Amino acid sequence: MNVISFAGRVRADGGDRLHLAGSCWILTAILVLLVCLVQLFAMGSLLAQRAGFALAAPAACVASLAVGGWLMRRLGASWRAIALLLAFALLLIVASLAFSAFFYDLSWDGEWYHQTGILHIAHDWNPLTDPMHSFIAHLELWERHYAKGLWYFAAAVDQTTGHIEWGKAYNWLLLAASFTAVLAAGLQCGMRRMPAAGLAAVVALNPVVTSEVMTYLVDAATIAALVIAVAAMMACLHKPSLAALVSGVAGTIVAVNAKFTGLVFLGIWLAAAGLWCLLFRRALFLRAAAITLATLFLAVCVWGWNPYVTNAWFRHQPFYPLLGSSQFPSLTQQGKELNEKYETPKNMLGRNRVVRFWLATFGRPGNQPYIKGPNAELMWPFTARLDDLYAYKYHETRVSGFGPFFSGCCLLSLPLLAVVLARRTEQRWMLLIMWAAVAASLLISHQLWWPRYGPQLWLLPILPLVFTFRYATERWRLGFAYALLFLLLVNAAVVAWVRFDWEIRASLRLREELRAMRESNLVYDVRMRYFAEPVGQRLTDAGVRFNDVGKAKIPGSKILTSVVESYPMPVEYKPAAQQPVAQPLPTAH
Repeated sequence: MNVISFAGRVRADGGDRLHLAGSCWILTAILVLLVCLVQLFAMGSLLAQRAGFALAAPAACVASLAVGGWLMRRLGASWRAIALLLAFALLLIVASLAFSAFFYDLSWDGEWYHQTGILHIAHDWNPLTDPMHSFIAHLELWERHYAKGLWYFAAAVDQTTGHIEWGKAYNWLLLAASFTAVLAAGLQCGMRRMPAAGLAAVVALNPVVTSEVMTYLVDAATIAALVIAVAAMMACLHKPSLAALVSGVAGTIVAVNAKFTGLVFLGIWLAAAGLWCLLFRRALFLRAAAITLATLFLAVCVWGWNPYVTNAWFRHQPFYPLLGSSQFPSLTQQGKELNEKYETPKNMLGRNRVVRFWLATFGRPGNQPYIKGPNAELMWPFTARLDDLYAYKYHETRVSGFGPFFSGCCLLSLPLLAVVLARRTEQRWMLLIMWAAVAASLLISHQLWWPRYGPQLWLLPILPLVFTFRYATERWRLGFAYALLFLLLVNAAVVAWVRFDWEIRASLRLREELRAMRESNLVYDVRMRYFAEPVGQRLTDAGVRFNDVGKAKIPGSKILTSVVESYPMPVEYKPAAQQPVAQPLPTAH
C-alpha cells in the first residue's frame, strides 16, 4: 500500500509539473507574441498611411491575450484558470509599462540613434517605403541600415501613450518571458521545480539584461528573445507543444529583428540543434527544418524587410554596414571601426580573441578606457574589492561585465562539465554540442569580448548546471551544483543592485532638474550635441522652454542628467541671455 501511494504521489507530482510547464509556456507565448504583434501591426499601419497607428499596441495586446486564452482552452483549463492567467499576463504588461515610464533612458546610444529612429518612425518616417530617407550625417548610417523591430514596438507605444519612454516595455516583457520559458522547458524536460526555478532566474537575470533593461539598448532584448527561442526549441524536440512552438516562432522573429547578431547567433545554435537531431532524433529533422526555415523567412523577409531586404537591395549586403560589398565596403573595410577606436581598453588593441576574452572575463571590474585608466587589469577570481563595484552603475560595463564573481563561477563549473562529458551517454553529446555552439558564436567577431555584444557568455557556466540538476543522482554533485547556482544568483544580484540604485537616483534627479527648469518660467540654452531630438522631446514633454545651441559651448553652464558620469558629451544647460518679455495682463473695461 505504501509503494502504491508513493507511486501515485510521483505521478501526481509529474502531472502537476507538466501542467505548470504548460501554463508557463502559454504565459511566455502571450508576452513574446505581444512584442511580435505590436511590430507587425505597426508595420501594417505604416503601409496603410499610418491609419490606426495609435491602436497598433492595444490591438496587439488584445490579440496576444486572445491567443493565450485559446491555448488554455486547448489544454482543457477552466474559465477561472484562464481568467487568472490572463489577469496575471495583463498585470505583467501594465508593470512593464510602469517601470518603463519611471526610468529615463540615459544610455549614450539610446539617446543618440535609437530614440531618434523611434521618434521619426512615430511621426514622419516610413522605413518600409522610404528606407533610404535622409538624416543628419552622424545618424544616417545607423537609422537607415540597422534592425528596426524594437523601434516599431516603441513607436507604436509612443503613438498610443504619447510618451516615448514607455516604449522600453519590451525589455521587461522579454525578461519575464525568458524566465517563464526556461522554467517551462526545465519542467517539461523532467526537472524538479526548485532547480528549474533557480536556473530560470539565473538565466533571466543575465547582467547584460539587468544593466540595459531601463534603456533603449537592444542587447538585453536580443539575448532574452534568443533564450526564449532556444528554450522553446529544446522543449519541442523533447515533447512538442503548440504554446512552446508559438513562443519559439515569436522569440525567433523578435531576436532576428532586434539586432543583426540575433540572426547570426541563432543560425549557429540552430545548426547545432540540427546536428543533434541528425545524430539522435532523425525522425524529427525534416519537420523541424521546415518549421525553422518558414520562421526564418517570416523573420527576415516580412518582419525584417527593413533592414535585411532593403540592405541587400541598396547595399548588396543584408548585414551592411557590419559587412560590406565591393561597391559599399563595411565600416571595418573603411577603417571606421568606432568600437576599436573609442570603446576598447588599450591593452586589447591588436590582440586576438582569446586574449580579449581573458582580459574581459578575468579582469578587475572596470569601464576602461573611460574610467580608471586606459587598460584592463587582471585579477584573481573572487578577489574583487567593494570599490570595484562602481563599474556596475554603467549600462555597458566592459571588464568583468558579467559580475565580480563570474570568472570564479566559470572555473567552478568545469568539474560539473567534466563529469557529464566523461560519461558515455546521449547527454554528453547534447551538452558538448550546446556548449560548443555558444562558444563558437562568441568567436565570430573580435568585438564579442564586450559583454553587451556577447551576452551568451553568461550561459557557459550555467549549461553544466542544467544537466547536473536533470540527470545527476550523486549528492555531492547536486550539492555542488546548488552552491554554484546560489553563487551565480548572488553575483547577478550584486550587478542588478548597483545598476538599479544608480538608475533610480539618476531618474529621480533628472525629474527634479526638469521640474525646476519648468517652474522657473525661463527659457534655457541647451547644448544637446548628438542628442538633439530625444533630449528636445524630453524637455518638451516636461514643459521646459529651450533653445537648442547644438555643439556650441555655453560658458557657466550646468550638466543636465543625461549620460552616466565620466561618459563623454553630456547635455549642458543655462538660462538664456535673452528672455521673452512678459505680456501685460489684459485690463477689464
